[in-house]
Amino acid sequence: MLEINKVYQGDCLEVMKDIDDNSIDLIVTDPPYLINYKTNHRKNKEHEFCSVIQNDNNPLLISEYIKQCNRIMKDNSAMYMFCSCDKVDFFKQELEKYFKIKNIIIWVKNNWTAGDLKGQFGKQYEMILLVNKGRKEINGKRYSDVWNFKRVAGNKQTHQNEKPVNLIEQCISSHSTKNDLVFDGFAGSGTTGVACKNLNRNYILIEKEPKYIDIINKRLSEQVQITI
Repeated sequence: MLEINKVYQGDCLEVMKDIDDNSIDLIVTDPPYLINYKTNHRKNKEHEFCSVIQNDNNPLLISEYIKQCNRIMKDNSAMYMFCSCDKVDFFKQELEKYFKIKNIIIWVKNNWTAGDLKGQFGKQYEMILLVNKGRKEINGKRYSDVWNFKRVAGNKQTHQNEKPVNLIEQCISSHSTKNDLVFDGFAGSGTTGVACKNLNRNYILIEKEPKYIDIINKRLSEQVQITI
């Protein structure tokens, strides 16, 4: 079994082989959306956010990842998986092979995409699939399935798809308790780990790109405070 409260650099499917069956209390994860995403709206086109995200065109990765998430999760546990409306059918189909879908949460952001300015309305939301392995009851407040959180932007943004800490904290506090073990196989800038520290949860994080490992470890070493 992997040591807890650490971030591991490598391919998530390879690293996950060292996680025991039925050992994870909660998964909160933001995998590639399979849309070949990159921003086209930065003046500096050499910026790293203008590059396509690794494996953002690899559905087999998502299928196997979901299978392995099911293996490592405890019975009667939950997983939150982010996705976009463009590929929600694929994510839903793959998740339903192993899990019961409880909600498709709509995360409403404080901005919207540019996209096809004359052919489509601006997209202002992302989807979060809440699934159960067995049945996991909600802790505390029962929220609606529409969540409003400001996106991370500007100089505060360290990853092109970085999620706000308070959004991830809401996921974690709703489906885990103190000292539970939370997993994220696509750690990005480490927001899941930061939220876990804030809420006194343990974590295992995996991130493939070495450039983000230092960012994650720096964030995790900083003083954090409980926000919700």
